[in-house]
Amino acid sequence: MRVARLLPVLLTVVLIGLLGAPAASAKPPFRIPDYITDETGTLSAAQRSEVEDAVNRLYDQKRVRLWVVFVDEFGQSALSWAQSTMRLSDFGDRDALLAVAVTERAYAFQVPTAVMSQSAAESLQVDRIEPALRADDFAGAAVAAADGIAGQTASRTTAPSGSPAGTPGTSGKSKGSPVTMIVILGVLAVGVVLMVLWSRRRRGKRRAADLEAARKLDPADPQALASVPIDALDDLSRLIVVDVDNAVRTSESELTLAEDEFGTSQTEPFRRAVGNARTTLAQAFNVRQTLDDSVPETPQQRRDLLTRVIVAAAKADHELDAQSEAFEKLRDLVINAPDRLDALTQQMIDLMARIGPAEQTMATLHSQFDATALTSVEDNVATAKERLKFAEQSISTARGLVARPAGQQMGLVDAIRAAESSLGQARGLLEAIDSAGSDINRAVATLPSAITDIQNGIDEAAKQLQREPTSYRAQLTSAHAAAVAALADAKAQGNTDPLGVFTRLTQADARLDQLLASADEERSAKERLSRAYDQALFTAQSRVRGVSDFIDTRRGSIGPEARTRLAEAVRQLQAAQDKKMTNLGEAIAHANGASTLASQAQSLANDDVRAAQRSYTSGGGWGGGSSGGDLGAVIGGIIIGNVLGGGRRRGGFGGGIGGGFGGGFGGGRSSGRSSSYGGASRSSGRSYSGGGGRF
Repeated sequence: MRVARLLPVLLTVVLIGLLGAPAASAKPPFRIPDYITDETGTLSAAQRSEVEDAVNRLYDQKRVRLWVVFVDEFGQSALSWAQSTMRLSDFGDRDALLAVAVTERAYAFQVPTAVMSQSAAESLQVDRIEPALRADDFAGAAVAAADGIAGQTASRTTAPSGSPAGTPGTSGKSKGSPVTMIVILGVLAVGVVLMVLWSRRRRGKRRAADLEAARKLDPADPQALASVPIDALDDLSRLIVVDVDNAVRTSESELTLAEDEFGTSQTEPFRRAVGNARTTLAQAFNVRQTLDDSVPETPQQRRDLLTRVIVAAAKADHELDAQSEAFEKLRDLVINAPDRLDALTQQMIDLMARIGPAEQTMATLHSQFDATALTSVEDNVATAKERLKFAEQSISTARGLVARPAGQQMGLVDAIRAAESSLGQARGLLEAIDSAGSDINRAVATLPSAITDIQNGIDEAAKQLQREPTSYRAQLTSAHAAAVAALADAKAQGNTDPLGVFTRLTQADARLDQLLASADEERSAKERLSRAYDQALFTAQSRVRGVSDFIDTRRGSIGPEARTRLAEAVRQLQAAQDKKMTNLGEAIAHANGASTLASQAQSLANDDVRAAQRSYTSGGGWGGGSSGGDLGAVIGGIIIGNVLGGGRRRGGFGGGIGGGFGGGFGGGRSSGRSSSYGGASRSSGRSYSGGGGRF
């Protein structure tokens, strides 16, 4: 169907090419949209690329923008058309133009005199641009213009006359016979079929690659799936529901066997996980059914549904994975029960042997420290004996269950795990006795330094609370009070319960230090922000003051754009000062904005002054013979009121500058035109070299 829809379009293109294009018409001046504008189809793809390279090369080397335009007809003089187009396109001091009317064989070449003198531009036209145009080598003419402005020699060979490179004949158009048309259509049809087959194969390979990449993502993360193409998302959803459904079915079969072996109490977590996975997977299948029904969805709806399928299936898979390791350990525990019970029995014997030494250690500690200091370990020996007795009973029960046939061992896992837990707790109780003495002695030795540290923290917190308030004030006040209480407790009970006192002291000190560090960091950040504000404000004030002085002393030549930027810069500067006390971040942003606007105002003001100076020079001075002092007085606005205010002096000044003061200086522009072919022209207050004519 795609081929059927494409063939009429191809036929239309071919027929237009064979029968010829409609007659050309004049193109009025317009705003140039791009550096190369070819409305005639004069340039081939290769030629266009060649011209683009030359234009880019010119800009990289000289920072000059060359604009190349090909139209059928100008409908007026080439130079007049070019100057109008340049004004509409807002050309600046670094913009040049090569405009060619292909059908009427006319052209214009304009380059700012600041970039190229008139003699150099005329030489470039006569020696390189015009010969290329006469030979219908339009791409060569554009390249010659770009390279000539850059000061380079010719980098290509001009095509023979009447046959531009890549363009048959002078007009680039030809007509063919019906046989030729049939051959072309046949070739196009074969090409379309081959393109369709190649496109399908390429899409298949790309889809497979996308699916492979999608399988490496976390399927439970919707954000990760958002970047997957929708076709790959569809493939992934189909794969994952099948894989997870198989996993659920396998888990259900294994769970049935496990319940017969271990009972329902031991397998309840696994039964719950399988049930949750089955429910979640059912939701995924429901969404998949919605996708497969006859009701179409929008692309976004389809993406959302596919994402729900994949995320739901992945969640079901995670339910099973979360219990798989525990399930494997449960089965291993029964299979290896005899060996496991032997190991537990040996652990119990070793721990029983530690009871006597632990009792002796406790007696020694009681002789060294107050009973309050030993509260945490006072009953450890008795409690350890109880845990060992329970472990012995559990081991005995487990051995009895191991001797039963498979399927009659219910309770075996509970007995083994009870023995493991009891032995672990007994071990911890005895180890706490062994470490109690060293811990208490260490606390006694380090308590003086801990007291000193927390006292320093208390003093620092008190100073901090007296300074400028911070967002941590309430927390710091609470921590300060807790530290004071801990210090008093340490001084009162340091000898009675050194370990407990030391623990409470270090906890209070750590909390206090943390809040002090946060408050210090906040204060430092505020100080840095304040310094940044001072710098930004100073810079903004300097730039605003500088451009204001510049405009004030040259106000006779400065237009509204620069003044507008300055006014906005002043407003931003005031906003920066107003925001200082409430929001330093916004204040800095306003100050930086003022600096940027002031810089723009300075640049615009510079342009206006240069334009005024050029207008004065090209007009021969004020009245044709005024001194340089007149120009300074006009630019400085010293006599601007007499001229712009409507009170012209009697006799005037020779009609103003460039045919009128208001038109010459107010916007920095002049309406003067070139008086002869090849002469310098002016556009928008700028002087241009070059010219135009026929080729």
